[in-house]
Amino acid sequence: MSTAESPAPLKRTSTIVTIVATVLGTVLAYLSLAAAVKWPPFSPAASVAVVKGAHPRNDNCPGSSCAFISVRLENFAPGSVVRCTFTSAEGAEFFVPYDALIDDEGNHSGQSTNYYGQPDGWVSATCGEATGSLKPWGN
Repeated sequence: MSTAESPAPLKRTSTIVTIVATVLGTVLAYLSLAAAVKWPPFSPAASVAVVKGAHPRNDNCPGSSCAFISVRLENFAPGSVVRCTFTSAEGAEFFVPYDALIDDEGNHSGQSTNYYGQPDGWVSATCGEATGSLKPWGN
């Protein structure tokens, strides 16, 4: 092998390394930017948690298990308003919708004007496309 042939394989290797490094650097920069702006598919799915709120102090719901229905929403569009509808073991006709204002982080915690009081029953909330429930409601 002569010395005149040596630079060609080295040049090809150097070119391949440069191309791979450039492509890898571009991909990593894109993924970092996408994660920083919470661009899908990096955004976690929206979720709803149903929790018991304060006792309503209402004659229609005197038991110790009676409480307002509260919700915790996570990973929704920041600044949006999400409508929550409720149902329970007894049905949905007793509940009014609740509009949740989502904060700048995509979250909301709030108490609706709806209340429930069956310890062995359950309550479910659908907010936007996400649903959560509290089963059983408990004491």
